[in-house]
Amino acid sequence: MTTPIPPSQPSQITLIKLSPNELATQKITSHNLQHAIEALHRDGILVLENAVDPNHLDTLNERMVPDAKTLFARASTHRNFGPATGNIQQEPVLEKEFIFQDVLANPFAVQVVECMFGPRPALRFYSANTAFKAEDRQPVHIDVNFDFPRVPWGYAVNINLVDTTPENGATEVWLGSHSETTKDVLDPQYKHKQIRGELLEARRKVSPGIQASLPKGSLIIRDMRLWHAGMPNRTEIPRVMLATILFPHWYRSGQKIILPESLKGLVEGWEGVEVCVEWVEDGYDYLQGRHDHDFALKP
Repeated sequence: MTTPIPPSQPSQITLIKLSPNELATQKITSHNLQHAIEALHRDGILVLENAVDPNHLDTLNERMVPDAKTLFARASTHRNFGPATGNIQQEPVLEKEFIFQDVLANPFAVQVVECMFGPRPALRFYSANTAFKAEDRQPVHIDVNFDFPRVPWGYAVNINLVDTTPENGATEVWLGSHSETTKDVLDPQYKHKQIRGELLEARRKVSPGIQASLPKGSLIIRDMRLWHAGMPNRTEIPRVMLATILFPHWYRSGQKIILPESLKGLVEGWEGVEVCVEWVEDGYDYLQGRHDHDFALKP
């Protein structure tokens, strides 16, 4: 069960702006690493606010927004927490000119996560969700419901393709909620993985959910145990958020990302990360989507 947080808990997400030298060398300094690790232990989340090339995000957004509209029109498209939230699951483009290391295996994110997990974290998930105009929010939840280890075991890395604000559906996060989270915080009456009402109200009194406004190029590292919720996009413009997940090298999982065979030489050269891939032929129809993800730790 979660316990009340100390009064010293910050009420805002920790933002770290990388220096020109860090960006040039692709190496994060020890001071920023310390700052990042403290935030992940304390809050379960942090933001590297200029870790991704905005030009890469523009390239992706120009392709993925039309893709999103195609998917939204399909009755078969997966709606996260039902159609009223306007939030669909969307697979990213899998063509070579849309695959960027700072998006899939960002060196700064990998260096931070290595300090939490040990060397060579495993990249096992790459997807996206897109928020269309809506009025309904998601319930506060976690993304998993198995008896997970009582240590950090997975970090979601989220990248929005545009500036994000509460107006276009910035994710609500509950700082520090990861610290005592087990599957027992889930309400058994719901099929979705939402937090029990009495625990939610108790935590609201000491550290309620917040939404952060973030510039394009920001990278969010979120503990998989952190309580969060998708919020309504109140604009007319779909807002795409990419998601990868890094696991420890020791984590027993068969989960893999899908990539075309022509990218083998590219991703195998990415330093510091083990990219776990199911290779498919070029021309694979990525818009068909996948919803059979299994993040559980194998025996």
